[in-house]
Amino acid sequence: MGSPGLRPLLLVLLDCCASVSAQAAATPPVTTEGFNSTEAAWMTLRPALSPRPPGTPKAPGPFSGPRPTPVTDVAALCVCDLSPAQCDVNCCCDPDCSPVDFSVFSACSVPSVTGDSQFCSQKAAIYSLNFTANPPQRIFKLVDQINPSIFCIHITNYKPALSFINPEVPDENNFDKLMETSDGFSLNSESEISFTIQSDAPDTAKYEYGVRLQTSDSFLRFPSPLTSSLCTDDNPAAFLVNQAVKCTRRINLAQCEEIEALGMAYYSSPKILRVPGLRTKIPITVQSILMESLNKTLARLEDTDVLNQTLIEAGDVKICTNVVLEVKYSLTYTDAGEITKADLSLLLGTVSSAMLPLEQKFEIRFIQDSCQLPVALVIEVKWTKYGSLLNPQAKIVNVTANLIASSFPETNSGNERTVLISTAVTFVDVSAPAEAGFRARPTINAKLPFNFFFPFV
Repeated sequence: MGSPGLRPLLLVLLDCCASVSAQAAATPPVTTEGFNSTEAAWMTLRPALSPRPPGTPKAPGPFSGPRPTPVTDVAALCVCDLSPAQCDVNCCCDPDCSPVDFSVFSACSVPSVTGDSQFCSQKAAIYSLNFTANPPQRIFKLVDQINPSIFCIHITNYKPALSFINPEVPDENNFDKLMETSDGFSLNSESEISFTIQSDAPDTAKYEYGVRLQTSDSFLRFPSPLTSSLCTDDNPAAFLVNQAVKCTRRINLAQCEEIEALGMAYYSSPKILRVPGLRTKIPITVQSILMESLNKTLARLEDTDVLNQTLIEAGDVKICTNVVLEVKYSLTYTDAGEITKADLSLLLGTVSSAMLPLEQKFEIRFIQDSCQLPVALVIEVKWTKYGSLLNPQAKIVNVTANLIASSFPETNSGNERTVLISTAVTFVDVSAPAEAGFRARPTINAKLPFNFFFPFV
């Protein structure tokens, strides 16, 4: 017994399974170089025993079209290349990396880059390092990876579906053609027309954590070591990212006057944009300059004007004065993500050939504008002398604690400020004294006959 349509359905399913098993067994696996995956044969599921009335035409066979072409060139894609014009550590596909950089790599952070995982056949870029070579070499392979899943795209007859189409931008040459192919446009009111005018008025633009600090011509450069201890000058300073680094420079003392990174103006001349994209600029103010002599004695300069490095030659001895040894940035910001102030403290010194390679120190700190600090804790305790009849003694009925904060302006980097912190505890007697009173007079609850006062009432 059973449903009349159940038996043909079972036959269809059995035939499908048999067809799949037969084709899978008859198709040899194809192994790709460098991979342990195999290509599953393209299987067509069709009911072999399904009833078909006489005279009904057969269903058309599967579409035989070209295999989908990958839209993304995996050989040119490098997902770990994050820093422009400089080598990223352990990024084997970074074109900015040299064999010298590979010598400090530990491994490839992204060993392979593959295309669309929905395709049955896709390209894969494989990266590895050969540490036995001198210097170490990068090994690159472009192989065909086979997707073993039966639920993959084998052929396609609609190429535009594989990617987004870039819209054609109207200009004076193609405007008429685009107007003919489109449905046209209309404006209902003047409120639909908007104009974008760049001004210094408050805008929604703001710095967010980790965003590079923009200047009038580029970004604020913060030298730091990258793959070695040598200083890299193209490293950008990031918003709210405090840093303190040391790096070395290999310099020729005879050319010290020509090296920008040794001069004070290189660090004090940039002007930081208050917020990204707007024209308001915040100049860097030099707060203090310390001068270090060859015998390591320090002296504070009263004048904060820009000093240029100077080469002094005495026979075979060459020294360079006013060389930047330490740089400390102190940037003040607001809750709205705006830079309001930029201070700079410098340590200049005299460099001789015995001090080479030169070591420099760089530090950047963010201090919030008018930060709120807790300065007082006030505790109020309310108590009563009288307890309940069951526990007749003094007791605490309420405790209130108030934290008082005060606004303090930022201080210069390296300076100290004393803040007075106080704590106060007060006890308030809320006892309620007893009040004099009397008991209520007794009431007479008597019932008299209704004609008790007859005939007077």
